[in-house]
Amino acid sequence: MTEPPVRPFRGIRLIDLTLELGAYATRLFADLGAEVIRVEPPGGRADRRAGPPLDPARPEAGGAAFAFLAAGKASIVLDDASEAGRAALRDLVSTAQVVVYDADERRSWMVPLLTGIPGDRVVTVLSWFGLTGPYADFAGCDLVAQALGGIAYLSGTAEGPPLRIGGGQSAIVASIYGAVGTAAALADVERQGGRHLLDVSAQEAIAHSLQNAPQVYDLEHAVPRRGVAAAPLMQGIVTCRDGAVLIAGPPFMADQWNNLVRWMADEGHPGGTRLRDPEWTAPDAQADHALRAEFRDIIADFLGHRPRAAVLEEAMRRKILIAPVNAMADLPHDPQLVHRRFFRGVAHPALGRDLVFPGAPYRLSEPVWQTAAAPALADVAAAAEEG
Repeated sequence: MTEPPVRPFRGIRLIDLTLELGAYATRLFADLGAEVIRVEPPGGRADRRAGPPLDPARPEAGGAAFAFLAAGKASIVLDDASEAGRAALRDLVSTAQVVVYDADERRSWMVPLLTGIPGDRVVTVLSWFGLTGPYADFAGCDLVAQALGGIAYLSGTAEGPPLRIGGGQSAIVASIYGAVGTAAALADVERQGGRHLLDVSAQEAIAHSLQNAPQVYDLEHAVPRRGVAAAPLMQGIVTCRDGAVLIAGPPFMADQWNNLVRWMADEGHPGGTRLRDPEWTAPDAQADHALRAEFRDIIADFLGHRPRAAVLEEAMRRKILIAPVNAMADLPHDPQLVHRRFFRGVAHPALGRDLVFPGAPYRLSEPVWQTAAAPALADVAAAAEEG
């Protein structure tokens, strides 16, 4: 009988003291085999109600965001506002190899407590602006982190204000950076012992994730700006008969551009002739607003009457960079995601049915990823009473 593969973080205990910034980081460890224990106050953490409710008639089932971020974790109730509770927290942390904590100004004593507990471990602290520096004591939120991190400046239209990216991206990005740093520090602790304190700033994590803006500045000494005019000529969202696609293949990417022009010519579309004019590949074509408007009209006329699925299939056959622009309802039926079995059913005892979850954000050579439902508050409370 074949032995199941060893999950990467099997045998690792991680104490989860996160709220918003680090919840996804600890979920990533749980998915790969770590024993992740959420520490909650009596009555449960406020994040249990985060996101739209799974079932408005059953509030005990919690919110959708909580169901996703707390999947695969265990929970205990511990009141760290009391001295007895802090003593219990010390005892719990002493059994763990990793602690992940969202900095909270109301618990300024927490970092000294965590770093003062004997033993080899990694303590990762996530905050909006880091533990030191001129912004360390500032209040933060997703909007502020995206603005000061720079990603809002790159998002939106040229004539409009900076735009916050949806989905709480600063927390997700901070979690990813925190998880990677924690995994690297844990490897060092396992190899040679000792302790690490990791200081993860959401603003700094966003500033390291600005698309290709740092490379553009390094190579061209230019600061990218938001808006259509900043994008290459043949790049943007195009509406088809029953949906939209994102197509990319500017004239300076000769193969992409030529493949599109050839497609139009093969089907007798006038764009196949018009786009062969040398003015489209001139160095200043990208900044020519008249050309940009004309191209949008040409591509809209060429693709607008076609079914999206047919556009995607033909563009990929011709090796043109293209992707579907999916609404949320489209995602479970996306052929690529279906083929990759990206969405998984996870049993949810409080609802008595499976929830459909996004699967692993990576694909490894061995099936070491798995998850389970988030812990129900009733079960946590019952365990606390028994303990």
